[in-house]
Amino acid sequence: MRSSRPAVIISLLLALGAAACGDSTGPGSNGVGNVSVSGAVSASGEGMAIFQSVNVSGTDLFQIAVAPVTLEGSTAWQLQIVRYAARPTIGIYQITALSSSSLDPTANFVYNASGTAEMFAATSGELVITSSSPNTVRGTFNFTATSTSSGGRTVNVQGSFAAMCPPFTDCL
Repeated sequence: MRSSRPAVIISLLLALGAAACGDSTGPGSNGVGNVSVSGAVSASGEGMAIFQSVNVSGTDLFQIAVAPVTLEGSTAWQLQIVRYAARPTIGIYQITALSSSSLDPTANFVYNASGTAEMFAATSGELVITSSSPNTVRGTFNFTATSTSSGGRTVNVQGSFAAMCPPFTDCL
Protein backbone atom coordinates (compact mmCIF):
# COMPACT_ATOMS: atom_id res chain seq x y z
CA MET A 1 0.00 0.00 0.00
CA ARG A 2 1.39 3.38 -0.97
CA SER A 3 1.77 5.94 1.81
CA SER A 4 -0.37 9.07 1.61
CA ARG A 5 2.02 10.98 3.88
CA PRO A 6 3.68 13.02 1.09
CA ALA A 7 0.23 14.17 -0.08
CA VAL A 8 -0.73 15.03 3.50
CA ILE A 9 2.47 17.05 3.97
CA ILE A 10 1.98 18.95 0.71
CA SER A 11 -1.63 19.82 1.48
CA LEU A 12 -0.74 20.91 5.01
CA LEU A 13 2.16 23.03 3.79
CA LEU A 14 -0.17 24.80 1.39
CA ALA A 15 -2.70 25.38 4.16
CA LEU A 16 0.02 26.51 6.56
CA GLY A 17 1.41 28.92 3.98
CA ALA A 18 -2.01 30.40 3.35
CA ALA A 19 -2.73 30.73 7.05
CA ALA A 20 0.65 32.35 7.65
CA CYS A 21 -0.51 35.40 5.76
CA GLY A 22 -2.44 36.22 8.91
CA ASP A 23 -5.29 38.61 9.27
CA SER A 24 -5.49 42.40 9.35
CA THR A 25 -2.98 42.43 12.20
CA GLY A 26 -0.32 41.15 9.79
CA PRO A 27 2.53 38.74 10.39
CA GLY A 28 3.27 40.23 13.80
CA SER A 29 0.58 37.92 15.16
CA ASN A 30 2.83 34.96 14.38
CA GLY A 31 5.82 33.76 16.36
CA VAL A 32 9.53 34.24 15.89
CA GLY A 33 12.43 31.89 15.25
CA ASN A 34 16.20 32.24 15.03
CA VAL A 35 18.33 30.06 12.76
CA SER A 36 22.08 29.71 12.35
CA VAL A 37 23.58 27.45 9.67
CA SER A 38 27.22 26.53 9.06
CA GLY A 39 28.99 24.09 6.79
CA ALA A 40 28.39 23.80 3.05
CA VAL A 41 26.31 27.00 3.23
CA SER A 42 26.20 29.75 5.83
CA ALA A 43 23.08 31.60 6.85
CA SER A 44 21.62 33.13 9.96
CA GLY A 45 18.70 35.28 10.84
CA GLU A 46 15.39 35.78 12.49
CA GLY A 47 12.09 34.92 10.90
CA MET A 48 8.44 34.20 11.38
CA ALA A 49 7.77 30.91 13.20
CA ILE A 50 4.46 29.11 12.91
CA PHE A 51 3.31 25.62 13.80
CA GLN A 52 0.46 23.37 12.92
CA SER A 53 -0.75 20.25 14.67
CA VAL A 54 -3.56 18.43 12.88
CA ASN A 55 -5.14 15.07 12.32
CA VAL A 56 -5.99 14.29 8.70
CA SER A 57 -7.85 11.05 8.02
CA GLY A 58 -6.52 9.52 11.22
CA THR A 59 -2.91 10.63 10.67
CA ASP A 60 -1.41 13.06 13.17
CA LEU A 61 1.03 15.63 11.82
CA PHE A 62 2.95 18.30 13.69
CA GLN A 63 5.16 20.82 11.92
CA ILE A 64 7.10 23.98 12.64
CA ALA A 65 8.16 26.35 9.87
CA VAL A 66 10.60 29.25 10.22
CA ALA A 67 11.36 31.66 7.38
CA PRO A 68 12.54 35.26 7.15
CA VAL A 69 9.85 37.87 6.60
CA THR A 70 12.16 39.96 4.41
CA LEU A 71 14.87 38.74 2.05
CA GLU A 72 18.48 39.79 2.27
CA GLY A 73 19.72 40.29 -1.29
CA SER A 74 19.26 37.22 -3.47
CA THR A 75 19.45 34.70 -0.61
CA ALA A 76 16.48 33.03 1.06
CA TRP A 77 16.12 30.15 3.47
CA GLN A 78 13.45 28.10 5.18
CA LEU A 79 13.46 25.61 8.04
CA GLN A 80 10.87 22.91 8.63
CA ILE A 81 10.57 20.38 11.44
CA VAL A 82 7.94 17.65 10.92
CA ARG A 83 6.69 14.81 13.06
CA TYR A 84 4.06 12.17 12.26
CA ALA A 85 2.59 12.42 15.74
CA ALA A 86 0.56 14.83 17.83
CA ARG A 87 1.93 18.14 19.12
CA PRO A 88 4.87 17.25 21.35
CA THR A 89 4.82 17.78 25.09
CA ILE A 90 7.73 19.33 26.98
CA GLY A 91 10.78 17.13 26.49
CA ILE A 92 13.74 16.17 24.33
CA TYR A 93 13.18 14.46 20.97
CA GLN A 94 15.77 12.93 18.67
CA ILE A 95 15.70 14.34 15.13
CA THR A 96 16.23 11.53 12.63
CA ALA A 97 16.14 10.98 8.89
CA LEU A 98 12.61 10.88 7.45
CA SER A 99 10.96 7.51 7.94
CA SER A 100 7.31 6.66 7.32
CA SER A 101 7.35 4.24 10.25
CA SER A 102 8.91 6.57 12.83
CA LEU A 103 7.25 8.98 15.26
CA ASP A 104 10.56 10.84 15.69
CA PRO A 105 10.72 14.33 14.20
CA THR A 106 12.72 15.06 11.09
CA ALA A 107 13.86 18.39 9.71
CA ASN A 108 14.99 20.08 6.54
CA PHE A 109 16.66 23.32 5.66
CA VAL A 110 16.21 24.90 2.22
CA TYR A 111 18.77 27.44 1.04
CA ASN A 112 18.18 29.48 -2.09
CA ALA A 113 21.00 31.62 -3.46
CA SER A 114 20.35 33.57 -6.66
CA GLY A 115 17.44 31.35 -7.67
CA THR A 116 19.15 27.99 -7.08
CA ALA A 117 17.56 26.07 -4.23
CA GLU A 118 19.26 23.28 -2.32
CA MET A 119 17.51 21.17 0.30
CA PHE A 120 19.35 19.64 3.23
CA ALA A 121 17.61 16.74 4.99
CA ALA A 122 18.34 15.94 8.64
CA THR A 123 20.35 12.87 9.53
CA SER A 124 20.58 13.39 13.30
CA GLY A 125 19.97 15.97 15.97
CA GLU A 126 17.81 17.10 18.82
CA LEU A 127 14.56 19.01 19.29
CA VAL A 128 13.93 20.39 22.78
CA ILE A 129 10.38 21.51 23.55
CA THR A 130 10.31 23.89 26.53
CA SER A 131 6.63 24.90 26.31
CA SER A 132 3.71 23.39 24.39
CA SER A 133 0.09 24.52 24.13
CA PRO A 134 -2.53 24.68 21.35
CA ASN A 135 -1.48 28.33 20.79
CA THR A 136 2.30 28.36 21.17
CA VAL A 137 5.18 25.89 20.99
CA ARG A 138 8.63 27.01 22.20
CA GLY A 139 11.98 25.31 22.06
CA THR A 140 15.37 24.81 20.46
CA PHE A 141 16.83 22.58 17.77
CA ASN A 142 20.21 21.41 16.59
CA PHE A 143 20.70 19.00 13.70
CA THR A 144 23.09 17.86 11.00
CA ALA A 145 21.70 17.59 7.47
CA THR A 146 22.98 16.45 4.08
CA SER A 147 22.14 17.84 0.67
CA THR A 148 19.49 15.91 -1.22
CA SER A 149 21.00 16.99 -4.56
CA SER A 150 24.76 17.34 -4.03
CA GLY A 151 26.30 14.34 -2.31
CA GLY A 152 28.75 15.02 0.48
CA ARG A 153 27.54 18.53 1.31
CA THR A 154 26.48 18.86 4.94
CA VAL A 155 25.28 21.64 7.21
CA ASN A 156 24.79 22.10 10.93
CA VAL A 157 21.58 23.91 11.79
CA GLN A 158 20.70 25.29 15.19
CA GLY A 159 18.29 27.78 16.62
CA SER A 160 15.27 28.54 18.73
CA PHE A 161 11.60 29.29 18.18
CA ALA A 162 8.45 30.57 19.78
CA ALA A 163 6.05 29.32 17.13
CA MET A 164 2.42 30.40 17.08
CA CYS A 165 -0.60 28.64 15.66
CA PRO A 166 -1.56 30.90 12.71
CA PRO A 167 -4.71 33.04 12.93
CA PHE A 168 -7.93 31.33 11.80
CA THR A 169 -6.27 27.90 12.18
CA ASP A 170 -7.12 25.23 14.73
CA CYS A 171 -4.06 23.54 16.19
CA LEU A 172 -4.55 20.45 18.34
